[in-house]
Amino acid sequence: MKRRMNCAALALLMLLLSACGATAETPKETADAVTAATETEVDVIFAAGTTQSFTDEAVPQEDIETILRAGLAAESALNAQPWFFAAVTDQELLSELTASQGIPSFPQGGNMPSFGRDGERPAMPQGGSMPAMPEGGASGAKASLGDSPLAIVIYKDGGASMSGADFDCGLAAQNMYLAAVSLGCGAKLVSSPTMTLNGANHDAICEKLGVDPSYTAVAVLLIGKPDESVDGVTGATERASLAEKTTIR
Repeated sequence: MKRRMNCAALALLMLLLSACGATAETPKETADAVTAATETEVDVIFAAGTTQSFTDEAVPQEDIETILRAGLAAESALNAQPWFFAAVTDQELLSELTASQGIPSFPQGGNMPSFGRDGERPAMPQGGSMPAMPEGGASGAKASLGDSPLAIVIYKDGGASMSGADFDCGLAAQNMYLAAVSLGCGAKLVSSPTMTLNGANHDAICEKLGVDPSYTAVAVLLIGKPDESVDGVTGATERASLAEKTTIR
């Protein structure tokens, strides 16, 4: 679908094209370039499924910084920016965080309840490691913390009392998710590890991650190259249709 463009948008694109050494001689060529770019961005949204298995290939430092900047660019009510992102690539640290979970297996991809530091939590066995996730088969692979070369823990500022703080953190998470996919990575957003990250060892974990202990983990974004050899699709549930979940008046 064609989109209207104002003069500012045209001027911005002309500047970007010029910086890249490209030229657009007419307003129509410029408009077509904007439309093509916009359609590509929309395609990323529709094509960005949940990655359930990752390779061990490291995410380049430049890409990590781009993904983090995308999170910082998210909209925020009153520009409160109530977030902090801890990017973890150290595999020993990821293994340590994974082993410390000691929680029962939960199906990934659904909506897990959020547990605050002072909120009620279900009883969980201490120590041990996460149960092995299935690889392939009827239920498909289910990636969790420790299964990707990069994990970004999304924290909420403990001093952010505004009601939209969680929403803002969600916007930042979505920005980073789409940035990762745009860079050719796969991504998966999980919330179950936050039960451990906000648990008894919260302060010690924050110290390891360089995070203010007043912050609360709200989600973890797993990022890496998708492992195409593992079945992460079989058993996936269907998305609801436009008619089921929307109205247009």
